[in-house]
Amino acid sequence: MTSISRSSVLPPEYLQALSNEHVQAVIVLVDGMFFQERKRIAQLAASARLPAVYGFREHVDAGGLISYGVNLADNFRRAATYVVKILKGAKPGDLAVEFPNKLELIINLKISKALGGRPFADTVRADRRGDRIE
Repeated sequence: MTSISRSSVLPPEYLQALSNEHVQAVIVLVDGMFFQERKRIAQLAASARLPAVYGFREHVDAGGLISYGVNLADNFRRAATYVVKILKGAKPGDLAVEFPNKLELIINLKISKALGGRPFADTVRADRRGDRIE
């Protein structure tokens, strides 16, 4: 098992080395550093021809293959409802804690085809599909 820590630098050789070691796929953990570097990580994974799975749809929008996780925009909208309640006088300690209750599967068909993958249309139901995800 190989992991990338926050202090790591992601040179192009890193994912290529994973490919050379016959790693078959990469799971990119939900982390601020990985989110910030999502475009670069997706490009490196594609250039090393490594399928990668991410936790947020923004990674797929940046060129990643698949994401499965919460929708950040929905979470931010839900957070805004808390702000409104607090501004109207509610005590934060009295508000119920809400957890995300909807996960979404996003598939980038363009990347899937580039990696020589089987079309997903017949195998899974995705929340969003399309070749236009770039």
